[in-house]
Formats: sequence, structure tokens, C-alpha cells
Amino acid sequence: MLRALRQYLKLTPADLATASPDNWQLSVFRIMVLSGLLLVLVICLHSSWQAWQIGAYHIIAITSGFYLALLLLLRRSRASLSFSAAGFLLLVICAGLAILLFNPDFEMAKLGIVFLYALPTIALMFFPLKVMVGLMLLNFIPFAFLLYNQPLPRLFDFSITLPQTHAYLHGLIFLFFNLCLPLASARIIRTIQRHSTGLQQANKQLSQSHDFYAELFENNGEATLLCAGNGRIIKANTKACQWLGINADSHCYLSQVLVPEQDCSDNAFWLAQDLPCIARNQPGRHLQLKHMVRTRQHHHVLQLQDVTAMVELKQQLDQQHQHQHVWQLYDRLTCLPKADFFRQQADERLHDQPGWPLRFCVIIRLCHIKTLNQQYGYEFGSQVLQQFASQLRQSLRPDALLGRLRGVKFALLLPIQPEPLSPAQQAELIHQQLPDTLVIGAQQIQLRYQLGYCLSEGHADAATLLEQCEIALEQADNNLPMVQFAPEQAAELQQTYALANALQDAIRQRQLALHLQPKVNGEGQIKAFEALCRWQHQDKWIAPDLFVALAAQHGFMKALSQLVLDLAIDILAQWQERRWFYPIAINLAGPELLDDSFFAYLLAQSAHYPWLTKRLQLEITETHFATQQPALHTRLRALSQYGFSIAIDDFGTGHASLSQLVDMPADTLKIDRRFVAAIPHHRQQVKVLHTTLQLARALNLTTVAEGVENDIQRKFLAKLGFPLLQGYLFGRPAPAEHWHARLEQQQPLLPEVSRLSGVESDVAG
Repeated sequence: MLRALRQYLKLTPADLATASPDNWQLSVFRIMVLSGLLLVLVICLHSSWQAWQIGAYHIIAITSGFYLALLLLLRRSRASLSFSAAGFLLLVICAGLAILLFNPDFEMAKLGIVFLYALPTIALMFFPLKVMVGLMLLNFIPFAFLLYNQPLPRLFDFSITLPQTHAYLHGLIFLFFNLCLPLASARIIRTIQRHSTGLQQANKQLSQSHDFYAELFENNGEATLLCAGNGRIIKANTKACQWLGINADSHCYLSQVLVPEQDCSDNAFWLAQDLPCIARNQPGRHLQLKHMVRTRQHHHVLQLQDVTAMVELKQQLDQQHQHQHVWQLYDRLTCLPKADFFRQQADERLHDQPGWPLRFCVIIRLCHIKTLNQQYGYEFGSQVLQQFASQLRQSLRPDALLGRLRGVKFALLLPIQPEPLSPAQQAELIHQQLPDTLVIGAQQIQLRYQLGYCLSEGHADAATLLEQCEIALEQADNNLPMVQFAPEQAAELQQTYALANALQDAIRQRQLALHLQPKVNGEGQIKAFEALCRWQHQDKWIAPDLFVALAAQHGFMKALSQLVLDLAIDILAQWQERRWFYPIAINLAGPELLDDSFFAYLLAQSAHYPWLTKRLQLEITETHFATQQPALHTRLRALSQYGFSIAIDDFGTGHASLSQLVDMPADTLKIDRRFVAAIPHHRQQVKVLHTTLQLARALNLTTVAEGVENDIQRKFLAKLGFPLLQGYLFGRPAPAEHWHARLEQQQPLLPEVSRLSGVESDVAG
């Protein structure tokens, strides 16, 4: 009965969630009329009985007429709500006039005016605003009558007065204004509240989408376009507009601004990867078009790279009969030789020009590019490097060899003759040739440098000279910006640098591996794995903390993380073919995501593997959340909006505040092993575990407890409520093939696991 009544009054959850005016207006009308009919039923029956006793049959007729009219309007409401609402207004007017005209007691007759005052409120629920305003103006007539305070002349020869008329009229007014209208208004307010909540959620989603696209377009350092499926440009960032010669709101088509350099049978050439094109408005500008991702709205994100300088260099190399691929030889940003090509050219000069009695080699490091990136954006930092390379190249002598090693490090090789200048004076002379200031747009930037240099009179090759410069540069700081290589002080640094070079070669040759460690639930069932990065060098296993620190120190952390990403994708692809749905979370140090090329590569991989966002979890340590919060959070919010799962590693050891934790776009917390090791003896640590678990549940975060080494810890954590556990108790890290037999036995018993229960690939081990 109650369910049927809620359906009739349209108060079901589905009805309340619908913001359609037709739906809630019908609900309001039925609530107001049906509640009125039920509430005044006793008054109508009692007044009719009294009228029957005294023979006032006309009162019974009037009361029954009003009651039947309301029933008919209620029945008619489904077919024509406007007709029923207009009829209800008319009945209210008739009721007020009947009380006013057919009641000889003037004080009682005034109560009919009160009914007329409700007309604007009722009209507002069902009709346009002008109807309400018209009734408000019309109510000035009864208001003036009350101010006049004189009874109307008797126009009719009968009365509706009964012995209990006073109680009847006040009861009607009380029920109408205290119950019927408030119930109807409550239904409207409820609809407004739900609709407002929906608008807030939609606004939040729009804000997240805006942040995502803003990150892709304005902060990725590349010329980026958002295009519809037919090639119409929906949005373009500043650099893309500049290169294509269009306005941000022009909404032209790609075919109108780009010409593919090769024949494309498919009209949708913008879907291609690495397609060389020419800008129509600048025929001399060569652009590389790359399709990045397809959005949920079936739009396409494209990026452009200006490869004009590279094309010109390739033409020069072709003329010199050098057949190496130009993309592998020169840096795209500065058009300087890359590290390998620089060493090759340096070795050729060192061996082919014996007239060089002395070789002066310098590595120059720009000191504050990271600060500029965070302050002005990565596009600004890229422009600084471009201008620096251009001005330095112009200031050097023609026989100087300049190259870009990586990041903010540049190498310089000079032939010098024996002369009175000492190596320190020679380094100072080079330092004076470096540009002091650069003007980027409206900003004037002061540059600071650190130099590591060496002088060789023997037959050392380029790799040795660069290695010595790197060792010297490691000792440079703000107080001592220029340092010369000293063999007696560099033995340990040289060994470390040699190991760093070996690591760089190992990364380039993909000689690192991922070992998997199981991640289980409280009953010991495997739900996922943690993948640990391992490196074997000269038959020895190098500690992960050591080689990760080397990668971060020497500037190839991005290459290491990209290798880990590729290895994790390889495993996931194999498992996808076998229909094993175990996600993998790769551990990122944080700065990799701030690198535009790595960020773009990650998005490109997700476009190539549509299942990747469901299978791959990105894990960031809590410390990096605190130290890189503004820039890193923006990137993570964009990735979360795109569909990636985000995990916070080693939670409890960093410095993230509760407010930061709420703002972090994360869905998983990994509890550091030091809290698990205290089980069950250290009560304070156990309280921290329990509190953290409650906090994670309140924030709807999945929790993983690391470092489980005995069954007591397993049982305690399972009873406490941790959904996922990992540690040596369940298995030590081993290659992926080691676990395949176990997965073959278990997989048919498991449904597809959620991406939030992720597997970790921890490059830090």
C-alpha cells in the first residue's frame, strides 16, 4: 500500500532523482490535492451531518461539489496537469468567494480572503512567473477590501453558516497552510537539493576535465591540438596556433593548415603516428604529427613537433654521405649532437687531428632550470635551453665542438695550444663566454652555471675525458662553481661514475628485469604482485637503492622508469592474452611524471593498449607528494581523470598532511613495513595501523600492508581488516615465469580483479 502511494505521488528514488519539471510538478499537485482531500475529509463529513440535521441541504451540495471537483482534477492530472492546476486555482478562488459572500458574520467572512492570498504561491509551482505576478496584483483588491473593513451588501438570500462554522473554517485554513502547502513545498525543495547536488558533481567533473585538458594543452611543452573525428580543430594551445598560423577560436580543419609530406590514402591522416607534414602558411616549416590519445568524447589529442632544424641537418648529413639516422644523432630541442654522437665526433677529431697538443674538455651544467620549470612552466624552461645553446654556439670559435649530454648538461671540447693560460684561467675564459642573461618573452632570466673540466695531453678518448669532467662536476657547488678533475681525489667517484655508465648502457640494452612478489588477501589467495626492478652487473646483483640513486644522480631516472614501464607492459600484454587480469603498479619517483616526454609516452602507451589504464597503477611515495605537491598533483589529477589508478607508497614515513591526503588523487595506500614489523608487541604502532585503516576507509581508499613475515602478523592484519598483504611470508621476488604455474591453478577460481588492488613495480626495490 505504501509503495503504491509513493509511486502515485512520485516519491520513489527514481522520481526524486529526475529533475524534469513535468515529473515534480505532477508530484507536487498530487501531494497538495490528495493531502488536502484526506485532511479535510472529517471536516466535510461532520459539516454535512450538521447541515442534514438543520435541513441546510445547499451546504451539502456546495461541500460535495468542491470535493468531487478536486477528485476529478486529481484524476485528470495525469492527462493534463496544466488543466488540473488551472482548475485548482479556480476552486481556491471559488472557495474564498463562497466564504466571503455566503457568510453573514463579517469577521468569519474575512477568512475567505486568506485563501486568495495563497494563489500566487500555488501559481508559482505550475505556471510561468507572469501568472504569479498577475495574481499578486489581483490580490490587491481583497487587500483593499480588508483595509476598507466594511461588509459587502447581501447579494444572495442563503447562508452557509453552521453552529461549528468557526471551527470548520479555521481548521481548513490551518490544514491548508500548515500541511498541504508545506508538503508540496518540501517536494520542490527536495528536487532542488538533489538537482543542486547533481550540478555540483557535474561541475566537479567538468573542473577535473578542464584540469586534465589544461595539463595536456598548456603545460606539456608541446604544440597540442584537440580535434573532432572529422579533423575539425576544437582547441589548440598557444604554440600550435603560432606554428599553424591560426587563432584559438578559428575551428578550421587540419587539412586546411597541414599538408602531409607523403601520400596518404586515408583522408583521416591525423590518426597516423609520426607523420611528417608541412604548415600551409609556412612552407619552410616541417612538422611531425603524432596522434596521442582518443578521449572519451571520441575526440583526438594530437601533438606537433617542429623538426625543421632536424630536416636541414639531415640534408647536410646526406650531402656529407653520412647515413646515420638524424633522429638518433641530434637533440630535438637544441639541435646539438646527442651524447653518443658527440663522443663519436670528438673521437674522430682527437684521432684525425694530431696537431691538437692539448684537449680541453668541459661539462657545463645550468643550475636553476628546475626552478624555472616550476615557476614558469616546462615550455619556458625549454625555451631557456634553446636560447642558451644558440647563443653559446655563436660565441664559440668554429673549431669548438658543442653537444648536449642530457637534461641541463652540455659538453664542450676545445683544441688549445700551449700558452700561458692555466687550466683554471681557460675555464674562467669559457665561463665568461656563457650568456649571463636571457630574455624569454617578457621575462629576463639570470643564469648560473657549474663547470667540471679536465685537460689531457695524452691519447685519452672522448669517453674518458667526459668521465673525468663528470667526476669534477660532482664536486662543484654554488661556492665552488668550477672544479678541475683531480685524479688523486677521484678514485671512488670514478668507480661510481663507471657504474653509472654501465647502468646507462644496461638500461639502453634492456638488461634490467622485473621480479614479482605475490600480494594476497587475508586467506592467502594471490590477488596481485609487486614487481621489483633487478640489475645484475658483472655476475653481481646491484642493490636497487644504489642503482636507483645513480639513475637519479646522473639524470637517467626517466629512462629507467620508461624501461620499467615497458617491462611491466610486456608482462601485462602476455597476461592479457592468457586472460589473467592482474594489474601492475609501477613505482615512480615523481619527477618522471613532470617530464613532458615521459608523460606523453605514458599517454601514448595507454592509447595503444586500451586496457592499460585498468591494469596499470602508478605508485608515488608520500614524500614526493609533499615536496612536489603543486606540479605533481596537477599531473596526477590529469592521469586519474584519464582512468589511471594512483597509489601512495610508504604511507606514514613522509610529510603529507591530512589536507594534502584529501586532495591527492589517489585510491590506494601502502602502509610502510615498519608499522607491520611492530605487530603485535608495540601497542602504539598497532593503534597507528588501526587509525590509518579507518582513515583509508573514510576516504574510500584501498589499503595494502607491506612486510608481512610471519603468520601472527598475517592473522592480525586480516582480522584488523586489511584487504591486501604482501611480504616474505607469501613468497620472495622471482621472475614472472616462476608464478605462472601457480596462476594457472588459481586463475579459473578468480574473477577479474579490480584495478585498485594493483601490482607494484618498484624501481626502488
